[in-house]
Amino acid sequence: MPEVSDTQKQAVKAQAARMAVNDNNMAAILAGGAAVVALLSPPHAAVLGVGSAALWFCGNYRQSVANDPSRDDFDVVTVTSAQLDESALPAEDDRQRVIARFDAMQLLVSDGLLALRSSLERYDGARAAGNDSAANDQADAVRQNAEIVAGIQESLVPVVSDVNQAWVSLRDQFQVNWAGLSLADMQQFYRDTVGDLPESPGTALSSVRSAVAGAADDILDPGDTGLTHPVLDADTVPSEPAQLIGDDYVTGLNDFSAALRTLVVDSA
Repeated sequence: MPEVSDTQKQAVKAQAARMAVNDNNMAAILAGGAAVVALLSPPHAAVLGVGSAALWFCGNYRQSVANDPSRDDFDVVTVTSAQLDESALPAEDDRQRVIARFDAMQLLVSDGLLALRSSLERYDGARAAGNDSAANDQADAVRQNAEIVAGIQESLVPVVSDVNQAWVSLRDQFQVNWAGLSLADMQQFYRDTVGDLPESPGTALSSVRSAVAGAADDILDPGDTGLTHPVLDADTVPSEPAQLIGDDYVTGLNDFSAALRTLVVDSA
């Protein structure tokens, strides 16, 4: 009989909260990268800007897992079924495609986190109501969603390396000047790229969203978790990183995936 481990649930919540901060830090860096190439290569700037938004979405969904209040609609079972449609990704060149793939995979993780949060909250609600059958169903959904999210995150690791290589290629080709980036330009480019969320997402964001089939209709609306986008809240431009997406991000993904895989245990 599947059961959510209370100890491991707290570990998952702690990892989710830490990774949400990591996501937001990376969102700031990608927004900076987008802005510095905006005039030099608009297609690449667009997918970098979308990546900033997608990381922010993902950070909010992670934070919502960390918050995780109980709910009483435990008769409903949700397991993520979102899939990446590679043929729908923007692809002016290999660099744009790999960055767009990274963006879309963030939305896949977000959809999985949304389903995971729902199943965790329903599991708590079923237990509080003393409904063992519903609790079992929700624990099984928790396991499936946790495994799916972990799998996507693990497949993101080599994509991060590809994105970093794409950034080095863009940086060297266009001789980008990060030191000349202004906060106002970075903020405006981000706003122009993502559009008016969630009602009217920008063209570039809509294009990447269309490559994620089967995701929740409101995946671009993570709700209010208290985690604002770092660019819109910033007082200064982020420092130029040694690599676009740092090792801390990859370590965080791996740690969170490991915690997710032990979230549900089988009891006698």
